[in-house]
Amino acid sequence: MDLDDVVPHPEHVTRQSRVIDARRSVVWEELHSVRLRSLPVTMVLGGVRALPLMVARKWRGGLDQSFLDVIPLPVLSSEPPSAVVFGGLLQPWRLSGGERPPTLDAAGVREWAEPGWVKVGMEFRLTPAVGGTHLSIETRVAATDPATRRRFDRYWILVGPGSSAIRWELLAAVAIRAEARAAG
Repeated sequence: MDLDDVVPHPEHVTRQSRVIDARRSVVWEELHSVRLRSLPVTMVLGGVRALPLMVARKWRGGLDQSFLDVIPLPVLSSEPPSAVVFGGLLQPWRLSGGERPPTLDAAGVREWAEPGWVKVGMEFRLTPAVGGTHLSIETRVAATDPATRRRFDRYWILVGPGSSAIRWELLAAVAIRAEARAAG
């Protein structure tokens, strides 16, 4: 499975990647074990965003959770050590996180058309590369109607740069951890 199965026609796409000097299996393990407490930029930016959710008691586990465990989308596919794909519906511009979305498979997300939602897919892909493993992160977003697209566009102007900074920080943390293991 890849993002074309979830959000084939996105309106917003972000991509970050880097080559990590370690085997794919090591990078995969480190990607899954990076804890929030080791990501200071993520804690600050995510903390600002998650504060209403924490107050509403929707966020549990704190800083000992792994980064992948707090992604607000369900895992649709996991193919160790090559890829993990998340996907679902969100209303991220709402402080409380919005309505509770239905849990859908990839086809359900792709076909969802009820107004007021954005369809989101996020993929972490690991491929062999000269010098180790190429780890890429791609996020795609498509609104279900024009009014929601305008609402999300305004939201994304504010949070898009921080969202990218969080992903760059994650890539750096995975690289540091995986390369230290490979060297040791």
